[in-house]
This record gives sequence, C-alpha cells and structure tokens, in this order.
Amino acid sequence: MNKALMAFHIWSIVSKRDSLWVEWVQSYRLKGKSFWVCKTPANCCSSWRNIIHMRPLIRKHVWSELGDGASTSAWFDFWCDLGPLGDFLTPRTITDADFRLDNSVANIYSHGYWNWPMAWRDTYPVLIQLDEVQLNPTKHDKLLWKDDSDLDEFSSSRVWNSVRYKEPDVNWCNIVWFSQCIPRHAFMMWLVVKGKLLTQDKILNWDLSRRKNMNMMCCLLCFENFDSHPHLFFECKYSTQVWFRARQRVAMMPISPKWRDIVDWLLVRARSKSALIYVAKLIVVASTYFIWQERNARLFKNQLRPPEQLSEIIINTVRYKLMGAKLKNTASVRKLLQEWEIHGVVVDDDGG
Repeated sequence: MNKALMAFHIWSIVSKRDSLWVEWVQSYRLKGKSFWVCKTPANCCSSWRNIIHMRPLIRKHVWSELGDGASTSAWFDFWCDLGPLGDFLTPRTITDADFRLDNSVANIYSHGYWNWPMAWRDTYPVLIQLDEVQLNPTKHDKLLWKDDSDLDEFSSSRVWNSVRYKEPDVNWCNIVWFSQCIPRHAFMMWLVVKGKLLTQDKILNWDLSRRKNMNMMCCLLCFENFDSHPHLFFECKYSTQVWFRARQRVAMMPISPKWRDIVDWLLVRARSKSALIYVAKLIVVASTYFIWQERNARLFKNQLRPPEQLSEIIINTVRYKLMGAKLKNTASVRKLLQEWEIHGVVVDDDGG
C-alpha cells in the first residue's frame, strides 16, 4: 500500500478539500462525525478500509495551527501539546458537560477563557496547561504536517520521510548508489555488499532434502572449490584475471583481489568528487555485475567466455558510460578521458 498516497486522501478529508469525492465522504461516510473517530462499516470497500487503517499512523502528524478555532475539532484534532482532548475525555464526559462532540475549539472558548466546568480542572489537571492558549479571531485555522517539532505544509515527500522505516546510514551507501552510476550494476553491487546472492556455499547449508545431490558442486569459473561471495569477487582464478585486467585502467593496481580490501579502499574515498574515483567505482561495480553474469551464463546456458573477453566487456561498458557522463571540464578530467580514448565536449557539472 502506498502510504504517502493514502495520506494525501486523508489530508483531503480532514482539510475538506474542494472536491466531489471529499463532499461525498463528508455526507455519506462521516455524516458530521470526526474522521479520526468514525467507525468502519462492515460493508465498506477495501479502499475506505485502508484509509481508516492508516489513521493511527497519520493522525499524530496532522496538526491544526489555531487561528479563530472555528474549523478545528475541540476533542479529536491535534491542536495542543496534550494531544486530542478526546484521548482522556470520554464522549459521556463531554456530553454530560453540555458540550457536543462536533464542537470546534471556538465553541468552547470565549472572552479569553475555556468554558468547561471547573471540576474538570481538578479531575484533569493537565487542562491548566491550556490557559496560555489564545485564539486570534482575525486568522483562520491552518492544517500543517508535523514531524517531531517541525511544522510544514503538506507534501507527499514529507509524508514519506515521516512514515518510512528508518535506520542509520550505512557506510557503503556512496560506493553503491553514487551519482551517474549504472542502475542495474548498482543493484547488483547492493546485493553483493549485503551478501544476498544465492551462491553455492549458501546452498550447501540447506538441509539434505532441499539440496539433494548438490554435494558435487564446484565453481563454474575456475572449477575449484564451491563459489561464494569472497571466492567470486575476486579470489577465484578466473575472476582474479578479470580483476587484474580491469583495475589497470584506474589507480587500484596495489589492491589485492580480495573483496574486503577493495571495499575498504573505496570506503576511504566514498565521498570523493574526483573523476578518477568515479571511474574506479564504475570499474568495481561493473566487474561484479559481469562476473555474476558469466557465472549464471555457464550454469544455465552452458556459455563460456575467456577472462580476456570479459575484462574487455567491462572496460568497454565503463568507456561507453564515460562518453555520456557529465564531468567537470578540468585538466585532470580531460587527461582521464584521453586515457580512455574519449574525445569530444566535456559538459560542466559537479562530477561523478
């Protein structure tokens, strides 16, 4: 379910956007009740049910900035730091005090004072905090999107950023998803860094009933041992030859054909804007992509290519990418492009 899109529908309802659908919802679904507390009919459609199920996630982000208080629900909207007053004031408590459930903030406030019974202040001492709230009769209420302490206009991007699952940034992000990367290569690099490729060492860890007669497996590139992430990238005799030929085009000659050493070298330079580092990233990512492609071609199609041919494919792929890349028009970039036998106009940009 697209939560940002569903949040837009919710925002349209609570802000009473001028649309035929919103008018229909107000008349036939809500019938004068607050969207935040309306019940879900047993025979409603799945789309409305999905909208209702989104309420707990979205409600705390919909904040009403008070003006005259006329369009803000006194009991069910977020308009003060206490949260919706209906969270601790039951409907019976509200109606017993001669209030209506559809009262706005303006209905329970007059001449600078709250109209609720004095007994409420003893039963619910938190209400004393609202004595500082002042309404402005010359200003209309305004709905805003709240994320922690930030209040902004509603937008789908803000919704996505507020409701998405968040984890700390990983240190390898900039060697996988970098500017002007090759998307399919970046996706493969992401799988390799996460260790998610279905290599033979993982298959051998399956139970016997699943792996059947796979004990005879071996790496299809070098026909020695079984393949794994470290073996394929680039400790295998075949992939080592590919890597040695590919790394000659960038400043990675001293780097051993071990995945950990290559990643560590890139991590130190992950945020570099140097065109040479950009090319190094392209070389590493393209190498992982085509080595895995070669492994699968041998496994499923019985097609073999010598390491010289595969390394040439990698270099040509990077060269074609550089032909269309936007790089700074500097002496070092021009020299780099000449080394790659690329001639033409360099477009000014922020680099790789």
